[in-house]
Parts: sequence; structure tokens; C-alpha cells
Amino acid sequence: MVVVLRWQQDPGIYAIAIPLLPAGAYGDAGLPPGMSTGLPVTSLPEWVEEVALWLMEEFDTGLVRRATRIQVGDLIFLTADGGAADVAPEGYYVSTLHLGPGGGRGEHLADVGLDVSTARRILSSGRLLTWLHAYVDNGRGEPFIGHAVVARAPADPGGNGTQPARLEVLEIVPGTPGTVAAALVYHAVRDAIESGAETVSSTLDDPALEKVGFRRHGSGYLSLSWRDVQIPDLRR
Repeated sequence: MVVVLRWQQDPGIYAIAIPLLPAGAYGDAGLPPGMSTGLPVTSLPEWVEEVALWLMEEFDTGLVRRATRIQVGDLIFLTADGGAADVAPEGYYVSTLHLGPGGGRGEHLADVGLDVSTARRILSSGRLLTWLHAYVDNGRGEPFIGHAVVARAPADPGGNGTQPARLEVLEIVPGTPGTVAAALVYHAVRDAIESGAETVSSTLDDPALEKVGFRRHGSGYLSLSWRDVQIPDLRR
């Protein structure tokens, strides 16, 4: 069985293959155990309900970002194996800043010496698509060690008419592994795509961009299409 779906405003069309074994493979019930709980099921509707719950859990915990991808025609088949669960280097974590009512404006990042002036200008202008921060993955969730910002772009530098976004900020605290920068770029790009961007461009000069799939063009900017995003190797 193949489940076909869209995820948020991502332009991709995703597919999940659900294996079905021959009749009688599971004894008298003839049905596989529930995909979510692993418990026996007694009817086809109950089994389908378990599949739906499993899909919800997988997608809500980042399947689109961590899954292995296989392109078949217009469909992108996802498999749950392969890739780190959170696509972050060991010992670190990347997440979205909490902004708006009850949230801040990056004060915690400024406190560790990161420059938040560009991010705040983008936020104030209403162009912000996403602002992510990276931190040490411990019981305290600190220190904070980097951030990345993607903004809505007025036009695609390639002039191809697609809905564009621009990676405007990528900064890590000196001494932080480059894999953290690559993780920030990856999640920033995925956030932009899931907000509907079909291309992401940048003028930033950092090797982390190429690890995610950005390619340099003659005029000096880098860009990538939603089809070309790569999960970076975060082991080194």
C-alpha cells in the first residue's frame, strides 16, 4: 500500500510504502500487528487506524527531514531508516527561536557574542521565514553556539519565477564544529521549503552551504532548488 501526501507548504509530493504480507501470514486474524503500538489488531479499520497514528508520529517527529529519499516519477518515497533522528551532530541540537508574545528577540544569542542585528531588522520588516538557534544538547540546553536566518526574497536571482527565499545569516561561536553550521543551514532551508519556498539563495561564503546542496553561480551568489537539498554528513 502506498500513502501519498503533501507536507505543510512543501512543493514536494511524498509517498510512504506500507508493506502488506500475504493472507494468512499472521495466523487466523490475517492482519499485521498495529504499526504504532505493535499490538494485535482484529479488524482492517483498526489496522488502518494504527497506520494513520504511525504516520502522524513519524511526520510530527521529522520524517521529511531525516528520511532516505527515492525519486519515482513525481513522487518522493521516504523510508524511516537512515539519517540521524534530529539531523544534528552528536552533542548538539537545532531548533526554532520562540518569538512573538512571551518570546524574545535573540537576546540569549547576543549574550554569547553573536550578531543579531540583521535578524532583528528582518523580523521588524516582516520578511522573516525562520530564525533557528543551535545549542549544546545537555540538561540545561545551553550554551547557545550559533544561529541562522532565512528571509523572504523579493525576487529569485536566477529569474526563473519560482517562489524564493534567502539565507541571510549563518553564524557560530568561534571553536564550534563546522557540522553545527551545516545542521543550521539544513534545517533553515527545510523550514523555508516547508513555508512554500521553491528556491533558496545566499551570498554567504561558508562551506556549510555546499554540504547542503547550494551551488555557486557566475555572479557570486549561491542557490539551490527544493529538489536538490541534501542531508549533510554531520559525522565530521
